[in-house]
Amino acid sequence: MLVDNQRQGLAKKQTLTEAEVAEIEQLAALCNNYEDLHLDFGWLRSRTAEANDFLYYANGILAGYLNISSYGTREKELTGMVHPEYRRKGIFRMLLAAAKEECLQRGVQKVLLVCEHTSASGLAFAAAMGAQHEFSEHAMVLGLFQEKGEVDEWLQIRQADVNETEALISIMATDLSTVEEAKSYVMDFVQQPNQRFYLAVFGEQPIGCLRLDEMEDEVGIYGFVVHPDYRGRGYGRQLLEAVIPVLQAESQKRITLEVETDNLNAFGLYRSCGFQVKTTYDYYGMSVHAEK
Repeated sequence: MLVDNQRQGLAKKQTLTEAEVAEIEQLAALCNNYEDLHLDFGWLRSRTAEANDFLYYANGILAGYLNISSYGTREKELTGMVHPEYRRKGIFRMLLAAAKEECLQRGVQKVLLVCEHTSASGLAFAAAMGAQHEFSEHAMVLGLFQEKGEVDEWLQIRQADVNETEALISIMATDLSTVEEAKSYVMDFVQQPNQRFYLAVFGEQPIGCLRLDEMEDEVGIYGFVVHPDYRGRGYGRQLLEAVIPVLQAESQKRITLEVETDNLNAFGLYRSCGFQVKTTYDYYGMSVHAEK
């Protein structure tokens, strides 16, 4: 762990230095070993958009860290940790208060605390703060890829280009709350160099999409949506079976995705393709407004 005794207290950052990312990764390793967790902040090295990071130093040591997700407008995910030797000192409360103040200034209405299901300390903190459990997700990693090889000749799958954002938005809008939210999601990612979308088109009708997030050690599959009118026909699997071989040909990076625990159909699809559960995350909602 890097030590600089001149650093003390809370620091807010929009970009991180290589040294700061290394400190965060070292802190994650400590927390993982302490509670047998799966914290992984390697994606910070490939992050292109500015975001808000909060670091807390005690006697020159990075004792706490919290990140506000770069995506979302009215709702933001918060992920963080505290050094095992510096817990029960109010550090994460200070980090959370600073993050909520930042969100309030940016018009964010709600935050989601992301907590690994096996983290006793994280679950206790969420309960102490009065946060309400909203949903849980399995984090999955691809093992041995299992292909069925079934192909519908009317279905075309290709990497989307910048001229197809409207098609992507129309599909994402069937899964998100509003068209505006879908537009924000697509436009946040479509021009970032480490992001790409794939589009599934039936005849001339766009019916499915997914987003690939290229990180240092892995490629994450996100925003995987099939239009409700075309579900149950195997098109989601065909989309995965078209994209996964491309990724495997490009690199040896692990391929990951997340799925809500109560989405049994999607979970069954991913399992049948060879994905395995690595861990499970719980999401706890909180308003950013001060309590009266």
